[in-house]
Amino acid sequence: MDIREKMKRDWDRRAKVDPLYWVAATEEADEDSYHKSAEQDCSAFVEGLRERISSDARVLDVGCGIGRMTAPLGQHFAQVVGVDVSGEMIEHANTLHAGTSNVSFYVNNGSDLAQFPDNDFDLALSYSVLPHLPPEVVNAYFADLNRVLKPGAWFRYQFWIGPERMMAENDTLNIRVYSPEKFAVLNGENGFKVHEIDEIDYFDPVLKLRPVWVNAQKIGPTTSSVDGLDEQCDDGMSEDERHLETSLLLYLAAKHQDRAEINEAEAVLEQAIQSDPSRPDGYISWATIRIEKDDVKGALKIFETLTETIPEFAPGWVFRAQTEEACDRGDDALKSLVQAESLGCDEELRSIVEEIRARLRP
Repeated sequence: MDIREKMKRDWDRRAKVDPLYWVAATEEADEDSYHKSAEQDCSAFVEGLRERISSDARVLDVGCGIGRMTAPLGQHFAQVVGVDVSGEMIEHANTLHAGTSNVSFYVNNGSDLAQFPDNDFDLALSYSVLPHLPPEVVNAYFADLNRVLKPGAWFRYQFWIGPERMMAENDTLNIRVYSPEKFAVLNGENGFKVHEIDEIDYFDPVLKLRPVWVNAQKIGPTTSSVDGLDEQCDDGMSEDERHLETSLLLYLAAKHQDRAEINEAEAVLEQAIQSDPSRPDGYISWATIRIEKDDVKGALKIFETLTETIPEFAPGWVFRAQTEEACDRGDDALKSLVQAESLGCDEELRSIVEEIRARLRP
């Protein structure tokens, strides 16, 4: 699969689950925090320009999502245009911001800006987008940004610079960190001069690093070669990508549960299970919700799927036995307990097995 097609498929899928969450990924995972983060990042963007750009500027937002940054920037500049590879995201953006006359949105192919003429924009931005893309896609964007920006125009973008961290070529979610040397080549070969690097007030506990805003000015033509985009990549998710996407979905589901948004939680848990069927977390959380809604039979179906998909997971068989007991299927429950014991149970799990067996065989 072409990496651009995978990017489109991946972000369309994520947008269908919850577009606000996937473009902001705030700790609260709700609409209020989405808008608050947009205001904060928009302010940081404008202030970081250091009054270099006039209010009559035409601005391009690369990887705009649903217009989180695009729309509020319409209050600062004459025209703001957002592009994104995801048609789902752009559809949401057009709906959310239909009443904003100086903001517009377009679907692009994920690596270039072919729908725009040369020297069309005074300013470009990209927030929390480029580090998630394969390096060849990032390079292609830089090269075409050079084309569509006017001479002397500015590109302010969010990035990660530090000990290099590159992901699988088909990973469209995990953050990539560029070494200072690789960062310098990316800008230099694409005709950009870096003027400032502003640290963002966030420390990533995994990367042990802070992201940055970069102010780069177009000072000449690009000399880099754009290649590698037509090479085929694995159409599935890498192990790292699957792990992160599933973890984020489980987190979102938990937030929905905290707010008693049960239907939304169940929908997200279903997506989490589809994302990684080998992780038991989603099944257990979903079955727990079914039990709390007095749907024990529904919970049993989920635990049956869990044990069929991950037969080596001993707790799954115990959970299945518990729900089989609740459904008056004692013989089936005893068989599930035998299966659990054959896999090996720790002391706590063995105690539960003995309690269930004692009830079934008084």
